[in-house]
Amino acid sequence: MSEAAFRYVFYRVVSNQGRVRAGLSKLPVTDYSNAHPLVERREQAVVLQLYVLPALMLPLLDGLALFMRRSIPIALLAEFLHSLGLMLRSGLPVDMALKDLRDDAKHPALKALTADLLSGVRAGNTLSSRLSFYPHLVPATVRHLVDIGERSGNLDRVLMDASEHLGRITALRRDVSRALIYPFFVVLTIVIAALFWVYYVLPDLANMFRQMGAHLPPLTQSVLSAVHWMRELLASYGYWVLAAVVVLPMLLSRSQRVRAGFYWLAYHLPISRTLVRTSAMAFISEYLALLVAAGINLLDGLAILEAATRNEVYRDAIRQARQGVMRGNTLASGLERSGVFSPLMIRLINVGEQSGNLDGQLRTLADEYRRRLNHLVATLAEVIKPAVLLLAGALFIFVVVVFLLPVYDLIAQSTQLR
Repeated sequence: MSEAAFRYVFYRVVSNQGRVRAGLSKLPVTDYSNAHPLVERREQAVVLQLYVLPALMLPLLDGLALFMRRSIPIALLAEFLHSLGLMLRSGLPVDMALKDLRDDAKHPALKALTADLLSGVRAGNTLSSRLSFYPHLVPATVRHLVDIGERSGNLDRVLMDASEHLGRITALRRDVSRALIYPFFVVLTIVIAALFWVYYVLPDLANMFRQMGAHLPPLTQSVLSAVHWMRELLASYGYWVLAAVVVLPMLLSRSQRVRAGFYWLAYHLPISRTLVRTSAMAFISEYLALLVAAGINLLDGLAILEAATRNEVYRDAIRQARQGVMRGNTLASGLERSGVFSPLMIRLINVGEQSGNLDGQLRTLADEYRRRLNHLVATLAEVIKPAVLLLAGALFIFVVVVFLLPVYDLIAQSTQLR
């Protein structure tokens, strides 16, 4: 469901025991008429008051929710799904399994989620219908898999597949973060060192040269002029730069245009292009393999995958491929037309569609791109280390030539005058 179909709903309800409670929840509703029965069904209580807040308040309340909401770590959610699937496989009813997991849960958000699932199941709701109220805690992939598992009678197997899927996705994200964290800290260190020199070291050197009336080389004069210009620029616009650093992450999470521009830039830069492309191939093949293997039809699987993909370059490509499948084209032709998927992926998906073994080919692709991503992360770290040493050496030589040699010349001149 699109973000536009959600609203924040404030409500007061009274339970069968006569207890009155209030809440504020983000629900898939648009007005009072569909919010009222949904809240009563979710809370298992009678609505006393209910207000559907305007859509204009979504960004503000979403921002507040980021700071106030307690999320469930993916690894913990995967463990919960695995335990639930294991209990169901051993023959326990769903409500007894949820009760045991609720009693064992230590994480507050997981304990609250399990308690609500238990109350919903005991009231006659399905597990998937209760999970649909928690899009901020449970990924859409898992919610759809649970729905398929309940309808097919294979809930235990689907829950364990979902647990393994979350584990693989966590590993992929960890690998991508590991590849990016070293360059990030290197760039951050260089920027901090440059700012320190611009603000504290170089102005003192410039004053010393000026007081001694030194004749400076053209390169040193140019650098000092650039430093003076940078100091004035930072003094005038420093707060704007700081505000941009703070606001940019919020824009990346809220603005589709900003996010699309960021991913477009990352896709076209030399080093980040390889990392973005390989990680995207691994994510997409992993998601789609799981959805197709679970019995979700290709169109629904592509819609779920589109909603789960944050990379706007690949999200747009998946959207175009889904529209092509709706018109009767093959998935492989739609992916090839986008121009952002690898020939290997297109070829194997084409073979899978022709042979009727699409889920097997997607699983092969997921394993292959996960292996490539692991290799890329290890290789990238080894390549960046010597590059950083070369950059540090070049900066040191530059500083020596531009600033320290004129200092030595001044010392030599003063010695000769004596």
